[in-house]
Amino acid sequence: MRRIGSFLLLTLLLSLTLGCGVCGLSGIGGSKEPSPAEAPSEGEEAAEPTEAPSGEDASEPPGGEGETEEEEEISLSSVSSGLQSLDSYRSHFTMSFEGTTEDETESWVYEMDVENVRDPFAQRVVIQGGYAGEGFESIQIGDKRYMVLGEGQCISSSADESDAEDMEIFEPDDAFGGLEGARRVRPDEQVNGIPCRHYAFDETSIGWGGFAHAEGEMWVAKDGEYVVKYIMQADGKNPITQDEEGHVEWEYEVRDVNTPITIEPPDGCSGAEGEFPVMPDATDMTTMGGMLTYTSASSLEEAQAFYQEQMAADGWSEADAPFVSPDTAMLSFTKEGRTATITLTSEGEGVSVLIMSE
Repeated sequence: MRRIGSFLLLTLLLSLTLGCGVCGLSGIGGSKEPSPAEAPSEGEEAAEPTEAPSGEDASEPPGGEGETEEEEEISLSSVSSGLQSLDSYRSHFTMSFEGTTEDETESWVYEMDVENVRDPFAQRVVIQGGYAGEGFESIQIGDKRYMVLGEGQCISSSADESDAEDMEIFEPDDAFGGLEGARRVRPDEQVNGIPCRHYAFDETSIGWGGFAHAEGEMWVAKDGEYVVKYIMQADGKNPITQDEEGHVEWEYEVRDVNTPITIEPPDGCSGAEGEFPVMPDATDMTTMGGMLTYTSASSLEEAQAFYQEQMAADGWSEADAPFVSPDTAMLSFTKEGRTATITLTSEGEGVSVLIMSE
């Protein structure tokens, strides 16, 4: 339980809300359309049309597709903005650091993979390396969330769609911050099959981090205005602790946009939830191994009667006489060499249920 408490504290400290959207592009110009040719005066013969030089399109003015080469810029406040409108996508984020502090060398690599389906909502987040220890996996499918820790311990709980943000302990937005005045690079390119505008920037575009030197590139989808790829390297402070000086590299990309993605619960995560009866009005349910907790709007007496009836129907026998006080009831059952203890506690007008088995 101490490990769970530490994990939840880390989540609370490091999670941030997604930022606002990617700002629009500006500075796109165009060449003036040529005026129509004047009609010949009376008595004059119309001039024969001249033939376009070989390899050129007579309908296009010289110099390109009607666009001037003005410099274009973009400002970015959130690398994740725009993804919410996609039906599905996968993203990968890597951040690495190499540096020294007090003559000690520090080096780490942090990685986060995300799979997301908008409707019906499902999301899978896998984090490993860096300060994530052994790493963990988080899966949310509708109103159910599963979390698998590094040693294979699984926790499942009730959730809603807004809780998904809380499970991303360290998001790309937390590392990248904003950009001002990233410069357009031509020609446009396709990245992961997505037509993109290409931009480049240096430390003058970065208002965070205090980097002595930085350079990077970014590709933004023409349709949807979301970031498809972002790479950057910089020299400066450790982006996590802000202590050590060193070299930092980021790489982020989005792929498999609007393609079928199936997200399923992790193996072996049902635990006590599938083994013991649960009251029909259960809410805020959490399971971890052989432990199950939830709350119910039922009274203490109704919950006690439910478990004495349902446990007997499932083949469990009461091991001892129940302990009952005005606010608490403890029931003990055995079955095929196993023991289950059910603790019921009054909470306001309802009851909390804790089941532990071994």
